[in-house]
Amino acid sequence: MKLKDKVAIVVGGGSGIGRASAKLLAKEGAKVMIADLVIENANKVADDIRAAGGEVSTFQMDMTKEEEAQEMARVTLEKYGQIDILANVAGGSMGPNIRDSLGPFVESTKEMWDRIIDINLNGARNCTRAVINHMVERRYGKIVSFSSIAAVNGMSGGVDYAAAKAGIIAFTKSLAMEMAPHGVYVNCVTPSGTASERIKAFMKARQEREGQAEGPIISMFAEPEELATAVLFLVSGDADHVSGQNIIFGVPTAPRG
Repeated sequence: MKLKDKVAIVVGGGSGIGRASAKLLAKEGAKVMIADLVIENANKVADDIRAAGGEVSTFQMDMTKEEEAQEMARVTLEKYGQIDILANVAGGSMGPNIRDSLGPFVESTKEMWDRIIDINLNGARNCTRAVINHMVERRYGKIVSFSSIAAVNGMSGGVDYAAAKAGIIAFTKSLAMEMAPHGVYVNCVTPSGTASERIKAFMKARQEREGQAEGPIISMFAEPEELATAVLFLVSGDADHVSGQNIIFGVPTAPRG
């Protein structure tokens, strides 16, 4: 097992990439704390992990609230005595439909901007801040955050989202520089697309609207389980010489026109 005797926090572990990551890290021997806003989802994942013989706990948390992130770290330390791994997976749009938070910048509001930055940048900041001193004291830690190809290529109709995700990449690279003398590794995974339930529904609706055949577009999106392997690599001993890196997972789709 690659993560025997390690303790991992997976933020957003109740669904999608977070769920796949929590299960994979547990399978590799880590004790996992699943932190999620929707505790029912986290508990379902925990049940699956326990059924497979893994050790897991859950914690309900709004990652945009710093005090709740601090409490998450405190509870994890109280239960397991250490924190070796933090996976900042949670993020996305404000609603169940990706279109809920997309639109032209000329129609945007400060309220929407602040909320998208909170969900996609400040949340990762809060959770990282909550564990970083402990990792520095132990001179060991692995932190993985998730960005988006929108941060690299830009995103028409999603300026706030792209800006937040670009912040994750800069946050990762800068923090890795600071943490290098302390044995704490900080990396980022940037999917070109994720075949989550929400994205599949969105792509299917677009295909139906535009009269496209099913398959080619969706097939270019990585499954959550595939992205979880990138998380495992970065938090395991296989990546003990890797820090400050942004791994672009997948290939951006070609321009349409």
